[in-house]
Amino acid sequence: MNRADRCAFLIEIVGEHWCTARVADGILARAEALQADPLHVTSVQYGVPVETLYERVATLLELRYSEAISRHMGPLDGFTALESIPQVQTARGAFGGRRVVFAAPGFDQLFEIRAQLANRADLRRQLVIVAPRHLRMGLAKVNETSLLTNAYQGLVRAFPFGNAHLDLPLTGRIAFVALLAAIVLMALIVPFAHHAMLTVIFTLILVTPSAFRVWAALTAARNTPIDTDILLSDAHLPIYSVLIPLRDEAHMVPQIVAAMKAFDYPKEKLDILFVVESESTATIEAVNRGMEPGYMDMIVVPRGGPATKPKAINFALPIARGDHVVVFDAEDRPDPGQLRKAASLFAQFPAYDCLQAELVIENAETNFLTRMFAAEYAGHFGLLLPALARLEMPLPLGGTSNHFRLSTLRRIGAWDSFNVTEDADLGIRLARLDRQVKSFASYTYETAPTTLGVWVRQRTRWQKGWMQTLIVHGSRPVRLWRTLGATKFAAFWIFVGSMVFSTAIHGPFFMLVAAILIWELATLVGPSTGTFLNIVLLFLGYMGAAAAGTIGLARLNRSAMSPILIGLPIHWLLCWLAVFLAAIELIHRPFYWAKTAHSISNLSKPKKRKSTIESGLNLSVEK
Repeated sequence: MNRADRCAFLIEIVGEHWCTARVADGILARAEALQADPLHVTSVQYGVPVETLYERVATLLELRYSEAISRHMGPLDGFTALESIPQVQTARGAFGGRRVVFAAPGFDQLFEIRAQLANRADLRRQLVIVAPRHLRMGLAKVNETSLLTNAYQGLVRAFPFGNAHLDLPLTGRIAFVALLAAIVLMALIVPFAHHAMLTVIFTLILVTPSAFRVWAALTAARNTPIDTDILLSDAHLPIYSVLIPLRDEAHMVPQIVAAMKAFDYPKEKLDILFVVESESTATIEAVNRGMEPGYMDMIVVPRGGPATKPKAINFALPIARGDHVVVFDAEDRPDPGQLRKAASLFAQFPAYDCLQAELVIENAETNFLTRMFAAEYAGHFGLLLPALARLEMPLPLGGTSNHFRLSTLRRIGAWDSFNVTEDADLGIRLARLDRQVKSFASYTYETAPTTLGVWVRQRTRWQKGWMQTLIVHGSRPVRLWRTLGATKFAAFWIFVGSMVFSTAIHGPFFMLVAAILIWELATLVGPSTGTFLNIVLLFLGYMGAAAAGTIGLARLNRSAMSPILIGLPIHWLLCWLAVFLAAIELIHRPFYWAKTAHSISNLSKPKKRKSTIESGLNLSVEK
């Protein structure tokens, strides 16, 4: 088929009132440069639903066309077949009382079918044309049960020695809470009983993670996220899948759609999937209204299994067709260049399996909670994670803006559907499987909770998830030691452990020391040596968080916000409340997901892009 024939065929499909010979030639040139299908390019560039184009093709070729095909097909055979869904172009089924083949051919294949129809009348009886997205979603619908089962059981098959589904029995949860209670009791004893061993253990729990943060701050120049100036051109970029889990967030859909449209990435190479819970009817309607044709689609997750975010994205993962995949939350506003930079880093460093972007709080100036959130994130994502990555230590990932090689993610079992901080768990599993994780220089803006109720609910879930992660990976210490090695084993307990244990002991220790100090001052005795040493111990615990927060805020040109770190004792007391509530939840509802209510960003919205008809069709490709 020569270029002239292809242009003529494209004009026939699209319609000559839309598509002139010059435009058709431009579409074909762009398709060749991007290695994309011309009909897909047409859909993305013109904003025409691809199903409209395929329906026109079926009419042109006098073939049958269908959209609702799931009821006419049978399920695939086995869980491994689920990962083939994005590549399937034909599927057998029954339609109109006949055995047929549902086909979603590419542009060139359609041209060949047209030539064959003149000599093979049987093709008209055998073929039913469907749009590629309808074939993909139809296969997902008919395999819904298998996808759901795979979503919460897939990890057990891939990694049987580290998942919350099997490794969180009631006895284990009770034992962990008992250990936590013993550590808290120790915090109440230390100020009175000058027992050397207790004091050493207490000091290690409180001061060791702080000491590492101080070291990371002192060596801040070396602890920076990786970056690159060598960016892939449009022609060399891979297909990138974006998963956006949504539940009861109809009000957030316009903002996240605008953020996705703002990406500096060829739309033909984007596979943006809104993953919506089936009971969120208002959100489903909002996504249907807001999606752009050609590169955005929606996957509806049925009820079943734990009602968690990782279960939802696990359900969608086999349907993703990209080489790489990233997860964004509803309120996220990633840097427009983030996908291109991540793809470029993956291409330059084949050993990297996961890249974590830096999360930045955009509503930092709202109140005390948001300022503390901003300082905490600045230190964690801008300093601590890059330091851990440089040392090749386990990284407790953030819950969003994690970029993966899709092949790696599938191979290691993806997310733990039963862990309510699936990000931290996945970071530890990547380390156990000797996968490289790096922090890279790209921002994603988020909004922090502005009310205490929402903040406590979110922190309670985080604390419960970190407890789950400690139990799941730490309950078999010998196996963990063998898979991580001594240094990484210690890092796991220092950093994931400190998220729970340091916070747990701070609350009662702080309140007791404060009460003793007030009593000593009130009785005019003055602070005793023991009280003074206890205050020093508290100060050493705060010092790491203060140093990391100060350096992190300075990197973001937010040094004026640093005085808020004086409020660390209050912030840690609130975190202690979350630990207390999380311990209760761990016993009686370990897999409950307390959803965070998201709010719309105050940052200026991306400008609305003009339609191609208004602005003219820009089909140039960066080569």
